[in-house]
Amino acid sequence: MAKPSPDIFQELLERHLICRRGFMSADLQVIEVEGFETETTSTRPSLVRPGELEDWLSNVSRHNISDPDHSQDIDIHNKRRCKLRVILGPLGSRNKYDYMTQEEFGLGGTVIGSKVVLLPFSHEHYNLVCEKFHLPRFTSLLASREGRVTRGHCQVTRMPSEENNPIYGLTMSSFSSLLIGIKVGVSMSYHPSTGAINVMLLGSAKDGLSWLTQDLEHLSTLADNPFLVPTLVCQRLTEAISDLVNNAFERLHEVEIGSGQTGIMMFDVDGMAIPRGNCEDPNLPVAVLGVAQQALAVEAYAKGHILTVRLVKSELSSFPWQQLPESGRNRISEQNDMIVKHLDFITQTLEFALIRIGHLKQRADVQTTAITNLLAQRNNQTNRDLAESSTSIARDTRRDSAAMKSIAILTMIFLPATFTATYFSTPAMVELGASQALYWIVTAPLTLVVVFIWMVSFYFWVRTKFILSERMKTV
Repeated sequence: MAKPSPDIFQELLERHLICRRGFMSADLQVIEVEGFETETTSTRPSLVRPGELEDWLSNVSRHNISDPDHSQDIDIHNKRRCKLRVILGPLGSRNKYDYMTQEEFGLGGTVIGSKVVLLPFSHEHYNLVCEKFHLPRFTSLLASREGRVTRGHCQVTRMPSEENNPIYGLTMSSFSSLLIGIKVGVSMSYHPSTGAINVMLLGSAKDGLSWLTQDLEHLSTLADNPFLVPTLVCQRLTEAISDLVNNAFERLHEVEIGSGQTGIMMFDVDGMAIPRGNCEDPNLPVAVLGVAQQALAVEAYAKGHILTVRLVKSELSSFPWQQLPESGRNRISEQNDMIVKHLDFITQTLEFALIRIGHLKQRADVQTTAITNLLAQRNNQTNRDLAESSTSIARDTRRDSAAMKSIAILTMIFLPATFTATYFSTPAMVELGASQALYWIVTAPLTLVVVFIWMVSFYFWVRTKFILSERMKTV
């Protein structure tokens, strides 16, 4: 049976994650740490233009100690050789597929829609870099059609190489949403026989990748350990998660002050206490909902990142360190102890962040309940005020009805007399010489008849209303 190729699954990923987008190459930042066999180490950054990449690779190949064909040419005067080389490039951010267009990078030229993506490598250059430095071809580092990426991935594999000169590859991805804003993909090769490490790191963050340069300068004495860069990536993402938790607490404090449902005091830049609100802002429910949703998202990323950190630690523990030269094993062992201890510290930091997130969710729930109750109380008070206003209006209406009823009765009583007086003042009655006595003889009976008719009608109306109400009660 034919023996499978060691990178058969890498070829599978490359076939499934093939890039179907056109993109333009960007400048590469290269960090080289050298001087491991001297008393002091140095970090040397440089910039490689896209058109200079092939010449730079040729120049590196002639001096690359990781190349088995040139390892025997190293002599005593070349002690300040480079053992760690990191190639940095942008991965893009801030749009649907988390890729940055040419215009967003501030470069000249014409942007052809959203399909033109600015990435550090063309396909040809990507293949050249992987071949020169024996890097795993982890194609999710490049732009794929649907923007698919592997999240929280860390794996060490043996690359195709000679039996007596093994080369190991490490791939790692720490991708997050725009909520955290850090995306880093790592492809690395490590030569135990020479200690040379070559890293291709593509990423994006709000502050770029300057943090890696500063960290490598500070930890240059550990730069010949292949697990230093993955540890720094884990550290950076942990800091971003912690900052996001702090921002969420600040937003929650603002909500609590705005609602007034808290015992916490907040102060402005001048040291003056910020007065508590009384839930006057109608956006407070939306704000506290945003805090709760943010807490849930950060909790998921923190748990996923803990798995990544544990993967890095597991790969470090299972790495075949016995293949290193005898002279460097003690130093690497000491470095591994330090890195493992720091990975444990990162894990504890994330676990503590999860505790804070749990506290944040509880406070957000309490604040949501308090705001809901306060708004419900206000609605009840508003309804009570409306009821009281309706009662007052009904009372005034009843009083006005009684007054109108009195006016109607008086009008009914005096209407016959008014009619009679008007009739007796006509010219015909004046010529007849009608007396005052005749006026009262006619007016008094007419008034009594009208009042009697009204009383009989009112009696029958009340009686009918009473009968109908009794029937309704019976039904």
